[in-house]
Formats: sequence, C-alpha cells, structure tokens
Amino acid sequence: MAAPIQRLTRLASKTFSRFNAAEGFQNDRLTQLSSAFNEITAADVNFDPEVIRERDRLSTDKAPVTYIHLWEDDTFSMGIFVVKRGGRLPLHDHPGMFGLLKVLHGTLKLSSFSETGETNVPVEMTQPLQKWQVPLVKSVKLETETNLSAEQGCCQLTPTSGNFHEITPVTEMAAFVDILAPPYDQSGSRDCHYYREMPVPGVDTGSGSKDSRWIIRVPQPMDFWCDSVDYTGPLLDPSDT
Repeated sequence: MAAPIQRLTRLASKTFSRFNAAEGFQNDRLTQLSSAFNEITAADVNFDPEVIRERDRLSTDKAPVTYIHLWEDDTFSMGIFVVKRGGRLPLHDHPGMFGLLKVLHGTLKLSSFSETGETNVPVEMTQPLQKWQVPLVKSVKLETETNLSAEQGCCQLTPTSGNFHEITPVTEMAAFVDILAPPYDQSGSRDCHYYREMPVPGVDTGSGSKDSRWIIRVPQPMDFWCDSVDYTGPLLDPSDT
C-alpha cells in the first residue's frame, strides 16, 4: 500500500496536469487534493525538527529558512519550508499559479493578498519614486491574516486569490509543506517577485481599515535566504500506480 505522501503526490499530478495542458481545471479535483493534504503529518514525510535544530547548532552560518525538496516536474513542485524564529518568507507572489500550504510543525502567521487591478496610483505615493519604479506598484486587498498550526487544514491560493503572501513563525520554529502548480520558471513568466508595503503619506497606519494596500516590487530582501537538507521520507513518483 502506498504511503500517504505518495498518494498525495499522485493526486497532485492528476489534479494539475489538466490545468497545465490547458484542458480546463476541475474544482472538484482541488477539493479532493485539499482533503488528502489535510491528513499529511510530519511523520508521513519523516520530518524531525530536532534534526534541523542540531544542524543549526553545528552551523556557523545558520540560514533563517531551510528547504527540503520533495518533488518537481513540469506539472507541480512540492517541498518543505522550515522557518526559524526571526526568519520569514517575505511578501512574494506566485504568478499564474495555484498553491497549497499545510503546516507540519509549530505555528506560523500567514498574511495573503489579492491584486485589485487598480492602476491609478496616488500622486503623493509616486512622487518619492523613480520613473521606472512606478510600474512596479500594485494595489492589493487583504484576503487572510491568520495563525496556522499542524492541527488545521491546508490553506489555498489561486492565480487570482491570495496570490501574494508573507509567512512568519509564531513559535520558535514552523515547518510546512508547499505545493505549487505549475512550478516557478525563472526563464519564463513565473519567476518569484518580492514586495514591500508602501506607506500612504498623511495616513495613520495604526488607524482605520488596512484591507486595501499599495505594494511595490523590490529585490530579494537581504534577510531572506535558504539552505537545504535532504528529504528522507518515502520515495515519490507521480507515475507510480
């Protein structure tokens, strides 16, 4: 009998292969995938936080985030992100991609946003910018701001909903499995971009609604980088039957 993570890998391949082949996307498949994803635990992928802690204790250059690669092909990618206290996955996008996130260990804070399509950037916000920076400004609205733990189900994003998000650990360490479909493509139209929120001149950021925000694309933040460790769970192959 296939292990739960093996079954999830095959289901993810079936779920997103039609989407990648431009044959339409079936929401019932995404529902089935989410249901299976909700059952995945740290034990299913042989994730032990003590392995990361011991490795960091022996390291002279501890990365704020550790990545464990599980699978990637043209249809989807899957991996585990381990975010340590003081680290974060900065606000970034998933252009044209579906994403699912399931916490394995600890608690994290997830803030996700959707683009509104508003293009009339307030003049007072563009004045401090260089001309080339103005097209990098986007208007977004808050979709989710919540804490997630291993006891909760997976969180979803789509190409149009929650496609920008930031993740920070609430506990000393938080680990989650991430499924992206299609995967990033640095040579094409699906490269990862980073953003920061822009203050609105004359507005008290501590009062009023913060659901609507302006963000601007920035280089990868200096405080974010990853190291990696090997995956030691069950072998994965979506083509297995």
